Amino acid sequence: MTKSFVDEIGAERAQALASKAVAEAIAEADALGLPQVVKIDGVWCRRYPDGRVEPVEAER
Repeated sequence: MTKSFVDEIGAERAQALASKAVAEAIAEADALGLPQVVKIDGVWCRRYPDGRVEPVEAER
């Protein structure tokens, strides 16, 4: 049976690669002015790089 990618490189290395990729994606999104979607006090919100926070409205 073939090993998974995580088995090949090890869980610690896979976690480090994933963390680095996420940090790079966040930095790129911030540079483009795109928001991060975060949950604040149980409400999904868009948090923009300028610090502005707007709740995500449910589609109707």
